[in-house]
Amino acid sequence: MRELAFFPLVAVLAVVFGGGCSSRHPAAVQVDAGPAGGGAAFQPIPPTVYVAKVKNILVGLAPSAGEVAAVQADPQALGDLIDGWMALPQYQQKMMRFFQLAFQQTQVTANDFTDQLRAYPATNPSATPWLLQNAQESFARTMVALTAQGRPFTEAMTTRQLMMTTALKEFYAFLDEWQLDNDGNITDPWRDANRAVPIVLQAAAGPVPFEQSIDPQSPNYMHWYFPDILTEEHTPECQQDPVMLAPKGRSLHYVLWGSVDGRTITNGDYCNGYPGTARAPVFTTADFNDWTMVTLRPPQPGEPTTVFYDLPKLRAASELVLTVPRVGFFSTPAFFANWQTNSSNQMRVTAQQTLIVATGAAVGLDDESQSPSTPGLDAVHAGVGTCYGCHRTLDPTRSILSSTWSWNYHHQTDPAWTAQPGLFAFRGVVKPLATVADLGDALATHPLVAGAWVQKLCLYVNSVAGAADDPEFKRLVTLFHDSNFSWPTLVKALMLSPLTTHAAPTPTADQAGGDVVVVARRDHLCAALNARLGFTDVCGLDARSVTSAPTTLAMTAMAAIPSIVSGLPSDAYGRGSVAPLLPNEPTVFFQAATRNICEMVAALVVDPADSSATSAGKHWSSAEPDRAIADFVGSLLALAPSDPRAGPATDLLKAHYTAAVQQPGITATDALRSTFAVACQSPALISVGL
Repeated sequence: MRELAFFPLVAVLAVVFGGGCSSRHPAAVQVDAGPAGGGAAFQPIPPTVYVAKVKNILVGLAPSAGEVAAVQADPQALGDLIDGWMALPQYQQKMMRFFQLAFQQTQVTANDFTDQLRAYPATNPSATPWLLQNAQESFARTMVALTAQGRPFTEAMTTRQLMMTTALKEFYAFLDEWQLDNDGNITDPWRDANRAVPIVLQAAAGPVPFEQSIDPQSPNYMHWYFPDILTEEHTPECQQDPVMLAPKGRSLHYVLWGSVDGRTITNGDYCNGYPGTARAPVFTTADFNDWTMVTLRPPQPGEPTTVFYDLPKLRAASELVLTVPRVGFFSTPAFFANWQTNSSNQMRVTAQQTLIVATGAAVGLDDESQSPSTPGLDAVHAGVGTCYGCHRTLDPTRSILSSTWSWNYHHQTDPAWTAQPGLFAFRGVVKPLATVADLGDALATHPLVAGAWVQKLCLYVNSVAGAADDPEFKRLVTLFHDSNFSWPTLVKALMLSPLTTHAAPTPTADQAGGDVVVVARRDHLCAALNARLGFTDVCGLDARSVTSAPTTLAMTAMAAIPSIVSGLPSDAYGRGSVAPLLPNEPTVFFQAATRNICEMVAALVVDPADSSATSAGKHWSSAEPDRAIADFVGSLLALAPSDPRAGPATDLLKAHYTAAVQQPGITATDALRSTFAVACQSPALISVGL
């Protein structure tokens, strides 16, 4: 798109919207003279504003004129509207992202899993991102499914069920087979059972039926068709067909993912292995998308565990038989990858983050829990200054983790640790623990859970914490607890609450200085662009939607946007932090990023050269600029005709289009794209709370 001078108009739109961080909305109406001692009078936010905020938070969409009118006529109508919005697929998408962040299943790369495997989880560049995406989504999808079924939210701490794909089932089963102790020593039962059977990769001999490759009675047992076998980027000696690999569980795991493990060849040279291409994985695209609820259970006496390489059975499996305990959010590979431990930390970071996620509180000197004993207390750490105050509760609580899992999150085999009992001692609750399932139960019944998750949701919705002494905040906590931890009940209640709408005064709003307007963090902004423009994943947050090398202008924009989006602020959790980091200032970096994104999206939706490549559901033609601008105001800026800001915004955008199209060398397409970019950059879209 040509460079056009639109920033002055963006600034004018900011005035129209009263944009800016921590600002009061200009559409508020004064209703009283303020407190007797002076100070600002409370100004309730009108339905034109809060209906748009609520719908944006829930589904990313703009409200219709009829929806706004219904709430203007009867504020109680908002409840029915919320019920309808929560039934939309966009609601599940937004809740899934919230759960990913709140249960700390994100912020991981392939390198973060190496502690669990002493290697990368997969090395094929076409498949590894899909595995990471599956791993980060799994628990969030689980919670979306469980809460939709009416299950208590507290099952997040105790569930032995997970939403999984075939690829993720294989990964869990492989992690159960490939064991690492505290020192990183590997136990490989598959190798022990198949020492005389090499893994053979071949291309010239042609395909091998999968059923024969995994059948010990077949002459083709462990023979695999590998189309990339002669394209290894190594020395000529490594380019062999067939390739013979030593029988190792990891090597077989890599074959499924389309990679060749490292090996020593007959002349003594070592070949580092080959990551493979998109042709090589045995997994199909469907294996990364066939989400189903799977029960994880330990084997009965004498029962074999799930075979990690039997893909036909995995595709149909609704349960996995595993020996490594998997209970609740705190036992997923993604959580372990996010919060790695070691021989010095000895599960303290894992325990601390588990407590933070579940209860919203951290181990601290202010914890007055009185435990009858301190099993697992580290005398060295606890003996330093005031460290004892934290270690007296943290060390006993983490003991159940260190007696269950090695520092690499496999079976704990050191008798000094397995014999150590656990004792949950945290924030007024003290009880013995024999298994990690007991830890899940202790977390699920902890009195802090209800308040913690009301607060997490409040931060996600309003970008500020609810005041602990606010009667409205307390009401929501009680409601959540008394509803048997019904998540839909809490979501609806918070959306209707003046904590969100600012339709009535609250102590929380007083402490925050009014209704807070902050920049739209990455996940809110991308969801809004997807929902309002009909994209599937315009920001490229899903690794499965990233396209190959771009060949058109539209595809170039689609490929570039993800790299820009990665620099936008997102809800993130730091080690030991009980609240997410919520950057809320429109820095120069945020402004530059949103400008670039809006310009690129403009090329995708205004006179797109190749509409089939954009995946956008909405397109506008420069032949109808007035119609397009009206739609920009209604669907992009979420301004209903009854909103007093709609008219001025429309006039400003029309003025910009008229000025732009009159510039020499500027086409109608250029002018309308510039107008879209201006609208896209207005505070109505790139902030939350207007």
